[in-house]
Amino acid sequence: MNHRSVSIMALGRVLTLVALLAGTVACTEQNVDFYTDRTVTILVGSGPGGVTDTSARIIAGFLEQYLPGESTVIVQNMPGGGSVTMTNHLYRSAPQDGTVLGYSLPGIVLAQLMEPNRARYDGRELGWIGSAITATNMIVVLNDTPVNNLDEARNTEIIIGATGRGSPLYQLPALARELLGLDMRIITGYQGSSEITLAMERGEVHGQSAALDYWALARPDWLTDGTLKFLTYIGPPDTRAPDAPHLGDLVFTEREQELVEVLEISSRIGWPLFAPPGIPAERLAALRQAFSQMLQDEAFSEAIETSMRTPLSPREGEALQATVQAELDTPESVIAEAKELLGL
Repeated sequence: MNHRSVSIMALGRVLTLVALLAGTVACTEQNVDFYTDRTVTILVGSGPGGVTDTSARIIAGFLEQYLPGESTVIVQNMPGGGSVTMTNHLYRSAPQDGTVLGYSLPGIVLAQLMEPNRARYDGRELGWIGSAITATNMIVVLNDTPVNNLDEARNTEIIIGATGRGSPLYQLPALARELLGLDMRIITGYQGSSEITLAMERGEVHGQSAALDYWALARPDWLTDGTLKFLTYIGPPDTRAPDAPHLGDLVFTEREQELVEVLEISSRIGWPLFAPPGIPAERLAALRQAFSQMLQDEAFSEAIETSMRTPLSPREGEALQATVQAELDTPESVIAEAKELLGL
């Protein structure tokens, strides 16, 4: 190869790099122009208060600091169906221009697998921006309950409060009951963890399945003063209940382990922020970049840890997108067996 050919190739690389840089600058300028003086609305799939709403409002306050332009980020509550109502709306009706986002409970991907007639969306098509905290779901009972562990619950009845069969509040105790042969009665129909907590105080039920972050907000003293017994959990281990066994360690067969992993889908997703399908790629990239910058902000970490009483456990956009894709590829035979065990 002669010097002239080498020079032409080098020039070609330089021109390509210049073109790429120019395109990046143009996209950045377009995003600044689009988001300047815009209002971005985060639809929150729960009512006011609680883990989902509280964390969404913290995220909204910091995200607007990192979006291009001088945009304002607000929160609008759209509760119902464990965030499925909000996600259905976002998927089917929300503007696809990057001005309306969704923030949900961790169970919306699992809902698509388990209840596709109710969850009328495809998570593969949503634009996943990131999650800041994850979920450790724990079956707990009050300290005067006549069992100390799940082995004793094989012969002594415990009563657990839950919402509906499609909720994680029902699914973890129901799966534990079926896999471990527990003498467990699950009473459904409560409106949420707070109502079940009141039922625990009234003596109607012994306990419930809830995220430890719920207890950190609702009854933080119960986590440390011996009021609760921690029976089993799914999700990442949590130092607030260091001696509780993971449900996966209590089962014996590979198939049973696969069924436990189905419920852990929600823990691997965490509380996610996402955009509707069809959002322009450059705006999704801008939202992901803003979310990533927010995660690096020490003030944001401090706000989460102070207000939520939980450490930051982030997952950024592309990694979260890949996780969702992998979870939605769970074999149909495993999902079918899980649905049968849970009565769905």
